Amino acid sequence: MRMSCIPAAALLLVLPLAAAAQTAAEETPTGWVGLIDFGVRATNLDGDGARFERYRDLGDGLFLERVRASREAKGWLLDFGGDHVGRRDQRFTASAVDPARLRASFVWDQIPMLLSRSTRSLYSGIGTGVLSIDDALQSQVQATPSAIAPVFAQFGRVFDTKTRRHIGRGSVEYSPTEAVTITTNYRRTNREGTIPFGGSFGHSSLVEIPAPTEHTLSDFDASAEYVRDPVIVRGGYTGSWFHNDVTNVVFDNPFRATDIAATPSRGRLTLAPSNSFIGVNGMVSVKLPRRSRAMAYVSTGMLQDAGDALVPQTINSANTTAPLERQTVEGEARTSSVNLRFTSRPNQFADVTVSYRSYDYDNRTPVFDMTQRVSYDNAPAAVTPPAETEPFGVTRHTFDADFRTTPFGRSTAGVGFTRNSEDRTHRIFEATTDNVFRVTFDTVTRQWFTLRSKYEHAQRRGEGLDETLLTSIGEQSKLRHFDIANRDRDRVTLIGSVTPTGFLNASLTFAAGKDDYLESVFGLRDNTHRVYGAGADYVVNDNASFGVSYSYERYKALQRSRQANPGVQFDDPSRNWAADSTDLTHAVLVNAEILRIAEKLDLRASYDFSRGRARYNYITGPVADRTLPEEVPVPTSLPTPTELPPTLSEFSRGTVDLIYTLTSRVSIGVSYWYDRYRVNDFTLDVDANPELARGQALLMGYLYRPYTANTGWLRLLYHW
Repeated sequence: MRMSCIPAAALLLVLPLAAAAQTAAEETPTGWVGLIDFGVRATNLDGDGARFERYRDLGDGLFLERVRASREAKGWLLDFGGDHVGRRDQRFTASAVDPARLRASFVWDQIPMLLSRSTRSLYSGIGTGVLSIDDALQSQVQATPSAIAPVFAQFGRVFDTKTRRHIGRGSVEYSPTEAVTITTNYRRTNREGTIPFGGSFGHSSLVEIPAPTEHTLSDFDASAEYVRDPVIVRGGYTGSWFHNDVTNVVFDNPFRATDIAATPSRGRLTLAPSNSFIGVNGMVSVKLPRRSRAMAYVSTGMLQDAGDALVPQTINSANTTAPLERQTVEGEARTSSVNLRFTSRPNQFADVTVSYRSYDYDNRTPVFDMTQRVSYDNAPAAVTPPAETEPFGVTRHTFDADFRTTPFGRSTAGVGFTRNSEDRTHRIFEATTDNVFRVTFDTVTRQWFTLRSKYEHAQRRGEGLDETLLTSIGEQSKLRHFDIANRDRDRVTLIGSVTPTGFLNASLTFAAGKDDYLESVFGLRDNTHRVYGAGADYVVNDNASFGVSYSYERYKALQRSRQANPGVQFDDPSRNWAADSTDLTHAVLVNAEILRIAEKLDLRASYDFSRGRARYNYITGPVADRTLPEEVPVPTSLPTPTELPPTLSEFSRGTVDLIYTLTSRVSIGVSYWYDRYRVNDFTLDVDANPELARGQALLMGYLYRPYTANTGWLRLLYHW
């Protein structure tokens, strides 16, 4: 197995750890304690093995599940660990701690993401930025479009769609004096592989491509803190650098071999650009009389792109396009934030918390004028009047105030208020304001009963509405975007627990809420949710315990639209329709633990089941307008819609682990896992896509597929 090199900067952070471990080992050669857990594993699998493994490596054969080693030497605490050693999802940890002065740690983590072992493609060059199809195959399909299915069946290549992340993370905390602490953290993530990506050569054409993923992310932060009662002062620096080796992908058109103005033989898409962010921050906290404290935090930062060249408007050689205004994005943004907080508990009956937060994202990217647009690499079209790019920005101010009182000993009542105001650029509302009122009540009895409750009512209102921003792009003027639309919200949450004895605990939870979008004639009109939960834990004695829990979630949403072409239809209310969606989820979890059966055997068992269903009902006619009493419903001119079948996602897992103690140091174990996944989806499952190549569509075959897996483990555990 090839291991990625640990970045030099991470090694620098771990040097104190390594030095501490070496010194302690030299001074005290004995005293290590630890564990090794290894054995053999096998899986019987029916169905989609890629979805079964997804973020883990459960291949058959030998495994080294856990390695642990720790010791204390001359005041140092040393810990080393390894999980899934030798596998694609292996993880290593190390730490060295001198409680008086130094803490250092390092983590190496590998995270695979296996999407599919059965994806197919006509493209060669998978994993690179250039995906090509043999010219003869392109010419054959261009001459006979219906040949795409037999060509794909004969020449399609099967490949794994997967990525992997390698993450190295190190941190050092050093305290030269009791008052001063210096902390540094560094993290580097490298990701490589391919992911499904959408390409197209027109509205009626769909081409899935394996887009390359090859980028690194480096994050570093450092801070220094000074503490001397009653003051805490901290200053810090943070930096993040993202580098993408492949910032665009070129892919052949499977349906055409030569360029013409209306249809290209190749397409090109941009991928994530390289960029960086650096910032500085500072904090002051002061202890005040009457058990009070005030805190102020400020930060500022700068975000920049790496100066990569802009992708030309088209790759189609049959097109002649106007030159771009500039050759790079020149992307830049400044951020600033302020956080002020005051807390006080002047007496045993009351406490107050007041805070103010502000955040400003100032997008300084120069506006880019466009006099011409090329869609899907087809023929250029003039843009009249010229269009401008929209460098989105936001300024946010948030005020919070909470007052709580404890008039009844173990019961606390509180009221709170939050005001969140946002100014956004290039949105239909210039500004929005959210006012949230809340009431809480908590009670804890001396022995057996606990209740926590909260009710919230929120009102969001927008200012400076400009409907021309919608009509200028062909949208209905009464459409509202749900994230900024006027809205009323009500929510209630209850969490209770009962402990009649020291061995039994039962809990109940309930949550409900509704969002009502008051003026959204089109778009999301309302949504509601209900959540119920119940659970119980029973502890028989120190060696036996049982638990069970159940939850039910229900979400409903109503959306309204109009099916209309420009012209007379555009303002015709008889073409209104609505979509009423319902999502239901059930989940059950059962577990049991029985230790020291006949002084030798430990048993652990669990069962986890979840089932989610979704239904989408389409509504036309007067019923579609039922949420708008101010309008006069009209009969529909639309045909009766065909209802979509409900979707289903069902997962269950059962596990049994038995550990038998042979000696004080040696144990043997056997484990069994049962995993089952079932899915029905009218868009993305196998039944909905019996043919990957059809018409003007060419898919890769990354679909929702069921599986059933039975996994057995034989293991040996050795303690020293």
